[in-house]
Amino acid sequence: MKLPEKITDIDQLRINRNIDKKCKCKKRKFVLDTTNKRVICNGCGAEVDPYDALYEMATNSNRLQEQVEQILEQRKQIVDYKPWLVTIRKLEKQYRGKKMLPNCPVCEEPFYLEELTHWTGKPFADARIKRRVEQNER
Repeated sequence: MKLPEKITDIDQLRINRNIDKKCKCKKRKFVLDTTNKRVICNGCGAEVDPYDALYEMATNSNRLQEQVEQILEQRKQIVDYKPWLVTIRKLEKQYRGKKMLPNCPVCEEPFYLEELTHWTGKPFADARIKRRVEQNER
């Protein structure tokens, strides 16, 4: 009897007992695979038992609370951010306690902020500043 030239391989099922891909990540983040109904570790890609993922999320709720607090703090900073007040806040920080006084940009003399008694419209001020700069360049 002669052996066939092509041997048919039966590959319906194979057992691999050496697969040990268990997630060992710390502070895991999970990805839900809604198509295959699986939970996967975002860090290493290993499949995580859904019960284990829920248990870990429930017992580590303080991490979620910290993230919520960080987001609320960022929101507060964004709401409080007013770019037109950046210079005023910087001046206030330097002026606090009257240890430092601002200097006039024209005559270089120091002055108290309380001496600011009136304001000028921006278009008029821009024109005067431009004219002063041009005169100083001559």
